[in-house]
Amino acid sequence: MGDELTRVRSQAFWLAVIALALAAIIGGFVSGSATAPHLAHRSAAPRVAASVHAVLGDPSDAAINDIFSQDDVVIDRPQRATTRWLAPQIAIVVGLCGNSPSNESPFMQMNVPVAFDIDPSAPQATDVAQLAHEAGDEVLVHLGTAPSQSQLAQLRKRFPGLIGVASRSSEGFVQALDGTGLLFFDERGDADAADFTGAGIPVAQRDATVDDRTARSYIRFMLARAVQRSQREGRSVVLMRPRTNSLDALKAVIATRSVQFVPLTQP
Repeated sequence: MGDELTRVRSQAFWLAVIALALAAIIGGFVSGSATAPHLAHRSAAPRVAASVHAVLGDPSDAAINDIFSQDDVVIDRPQRATTRWLAPQIAIVVGLCGNSPSNESPFMQMNVPVAFDIDPSAPQATDVAQLAHEAGDEVLVHLGTAPSQSQLAQLRKRFPGLIGVASRSSEGFVQALDGTGLLFFDERGDADAADFTGAGIPVAQRDATVDDRTARSYIRFMLARAVQRSQREGRSVVLMRPRTNSLDALKAVIATRSVQFVPLTQP
């Protein structure tokens, strides 16, 4: 009788332990689900991925605050993903430019294609655009709103070699660029590209911004991440600022010869 009672008590004890363990697991799952960020999924629109935190302890680290800093760091385009491994390709866009030829011209000496997103109101916009054009790089002009035909004509006269316009809004640009042969660069990365391609307008969209923080370690990590994504999604369009740490990180990635850098105008 005593052995039977001991056996029953032992079974009861272990059942209680198992029940508590299951309760802890379920509780942790529910808590994690409640606190984890949720992304809205829309079949017709790109998804955005959360920002990547900078590497802790890097003395060069600081946050950047400009017109690009509130954008989602990475635009996720699942419709482009493939099960095949692809040769990674990166298109670099440096912007906004036009304030300092001494800071911006080193990006023209990388021996890789670079597109320069130039603010036409910047004090040395024309000089930077001329240097970029002479270096064989692509020149874009940043606009806040869609231009008129006369404004486009003035911009083309002012910026020889202009290959396109860049903007954070796509409103009105299909009509403005129709028949001009100019490319539209979607700085935010979430415009409907079909609106442009349907009208025969070349379009390029930002896939990632790599230097929302200044740490070289962060920028190199983000560039490496763009390379990895390109192996599954094809060419990745990367936006970076004309800053010293961004230049140094780009040099380091170029030196690895692990990725092909291509022009923005190359599909």
